[in-house]
Amino acid sequence: MRTKTNKPGRPPKLNGAVEKLKKMGIIGVSDAARIGISQPSLSRLVSEGKITRVGPGLYLHPNSPIGAEERDYAVACAKFGPKAVIGGMTALFHYGLIEQIPHKIWVMVPYERRTTHTLYRCVRTKTDPAEGVEDHQYYRITNIERTLVEAFRYASKIGLRIAFHAARTAIKEKQTGIEKIHRQAKNLKLEKFIERHWEALISESEAA
Repeated sequence: MRTKTNKPGRPPKLNGAVEKLKKMGIIGVSDAARIGISQPSLSRLVSEGKITRVGPGLYLHPNSPIGAEERDYAVACAKFGPKAVIGGMTALFHYGLIEQIPHKIWVMVPYERRTTHTLYRCVRTKTDPAEGVEDHQYYRITNIERTLVEAFRYASKIGLRIAFHAARTAIKEKQTGIEKIHRQAKNLKLEKFIERHWEALISESEAA
């Protein structure tokens, strides 16, 4: 009697798990394990071109809903954890407030977090990681008001001239207003960084 043999190929359960990856965004090894994909399977799927390795221990399905322009942001937030937020020069560029693409991705991280990764400029902060932050499902980024407030706060890193240019542009283009910027600074408990430049910002607002 002829015995029935299984057809070669990937196990059905693994196929189903790979399909789930499409909706999961950036995943880590532990995320993959929860849906039934082992680390050896991850390596094999990468070699077969079924998934993409986007960082140490981080993977993405090629047909993920994450757009190419958002991928770097999503990878950064996945790499540095749930309290990581895209900010600084990267956020200024995102909102069209500076023209030059930053050489590194700026990420606001908890004060205790450190990194020497060449792709990232991590700014350690004790500021609330949820205040003034927009959640785009696969990544988080400071809103335009927090971005401007922190441009003045980190003027030694960003440049005071760039901070003023960004504020001037945002106000002139009606992306925000001086009252919203000050309110955000107060919510962040960073109003002193704005108030020292208050007269100049008021002048920018009146000229807009």
